[in-house]
Amino acid sequence: MNAFRHVTEVGEGAPLLLLHGWSAHGGFFAPQMALAKLGYRVIAPDLPGHGRDRRPHTTLAIACLSDALNNFLTARDLRNVTLLGWSMGATVAFDYLKTRGAERIAGLIVVDMSARIINDANWRLGLASGLDARGAEISADAMAQDWPRYARRIAPSLFAPELAPTHKLLSFAYENIANNDGDTLASLWRSLAAADHRATLAAIPIPSLVIAGARSRLYHAEVTQWLASHIRGCRHVAIPAAGHTPQLEQPAAFNAAVAAFLTPK
Repeated sequence: MNAFRHVTEVGEGAPLLLLHGWSAHGGFFAPQMALAKLGYRVIAPDLPGHGRDRRPHTTLAIACLSDALNNFLTARDLRNVTLLGWSMGATVAFDYLKTRGAERIAGLIVVDMSARIINDANWRLGLASGLDARGAEISADAMAQDWPRYARRIAPSLFAPELAPTHKLLSFAYENIANNDGDTLASLWRSLAAADHRATLAAIPIPSLVIAGARSRLYHAEVTQWLASHIRGCRHVAIPAAGHTPQLEQPAAFNAAVAAFLTPK
């Protein structure tokens, strides 16, 4: 069960493995396939329960996705891998590094994500909405009850506020998010809400980069700064005129930031 069933691969060379966010799929990295021209093997799986790997009425947790990542890397004997985790994909990367170590991993890129998405009295760097544990549980119930309706709420939040309501990216996001199974994603959402990797960051031993959209509606700029300051030697980049999906909204600027990290001077 914990396996990547559908994977898009382009190019040859050191692996650049792209982990997408909750309710998305590997196709949300379509503009990043161009990075193969730099001499990298760009790999974009659909994580279990997402996209082409839709798993109706299945209970999933972040650990399942982390296990699937480990099984994929082990089966292919991939080494010198750069992990790029966007949103929930970063949580999967954190979990993998915490439980499996960095023997196979050469670098980490975190895209618009926090170490913990839930807020409480002592932590205000979760989701910008101020979501707390009770709110996360209410959201999970709503997902399971009427997923298409919930998907319509999610799609606009992925992009900068300036994105036109008729923009093709909004239609793309809604159609693909709505195609998931509500029960499955509700179970994964509960696991994501329970994840807390604040203590994980200081132990990350590999070169790291944090990228965020300067106009993200999901996370404040302080989140990116906090992450960068808690991962040893980490740099951070804000992509202007982009929201939670800078890889789609501003692909040229995003790819340039990734390329600069992959090919340091």
